[in-house]
Amino acid sequence: MAWPLSAEYRQNLQLFRWEGYALGADTEIQLYASNKSDVEDTISYVTELIAKLEGIFSLYDPESEINMLNSIGALEAASADMIELINISKSFSVKTNGAFDVTVQPLWELYDRYRDDGDQLAFDRDLKDIVPLIGSDKIKIDDRKVTFFEEGMAISFNGIAQGYITDKAVALLKENGFTNTLVDVGEYSAGGPQWGGDPWRIGLLDPFDQISVADVLELNGGGLATSGGYGTVFADDGSKHHLFNPITGLSANQYASVTVTANNATTADALSTAFSNMSSEAIKEYVKRHPDLRVRLTHYNGEVARISP
Repeated sequence: MAWPLSAEYRQNLQLFRWEGYALGADTEIQLYASNKSDVEDTISYVTELIAKLEGIFSLYDPESEINMLNSIGALEAASADMIELINISKSFSVKTNGAFDVTVQPLWELYDRYRDDGDQLAFDRDLKDIVPLIGSDKIKIDDRKVTFFEEGMAISFNGIAQGYITDKAVALLKENGFTNTLVDVGEYSAGGPQWGGDPWRIGLLDPFDQISVADVLELNGGGLATSGGYGTVFADDGSKHHLFNPITGLSANQYASVTVTANNATTADALSTAFSNMSSEAIKEYVKRHPDLRVRLTHYNGEVARISP
């Protein structure tokens, strides 16, 4: 429940940090309060929420809803969050003409199966069988029941769940009176600027060494997400990786990394994935229609392009 901040309380605000791990990524919550006891209960609520959502969307939890759906092709009593994220994902698939799609999980399994196998002909043969399974239009939602239209389909929220969970965490912080917040669950969401009005400063990982900071972007609110094929690679030269083009089934290799800032982290997360599969001209056209978006493209030659409305 939100509580008012008195003038005296505001004068004594200081920055508090909580660190943890969720959805395969380091997690951090930053917020301003007058003392630690003021934030402990709220942080507990937020971490419980993150754990609950991870239990729905995680592919590493055999009991998660997503794994139950993938294992039999149907889920009889999906949670509200599961239904919501599927619908959001289907919407982004339509908006990006298929450049974003959550039904790419069979591709991950295919690429992982051939990780140490050089049989390109066999890989190509199996790829042809899998591509027809991809498409969010093949997911049916009837009340709380989710069903796949095709046998062998499976979904992955790896391109959107981190942003979604981050936004949910920020919303819960706001409900408890904290607006000067920054949450990082693999992607970033800010409830507002830092206390005093300064923006949060987000360091972007250099896609060529995954150690250095390539750039620093400022965030006063909304979300920020980055996608790059360096996360999980299936070939020594990096040409095969986890960032798939849903239309071709091939790994996206147009950009070394794509960073998107948007009104929320869910949008930033989905679009950083989608834009990895789109030409710069197509991205420009998309951004023209969505004035909240800012895009940073890192090309493989090291050049950086920035796109804004």
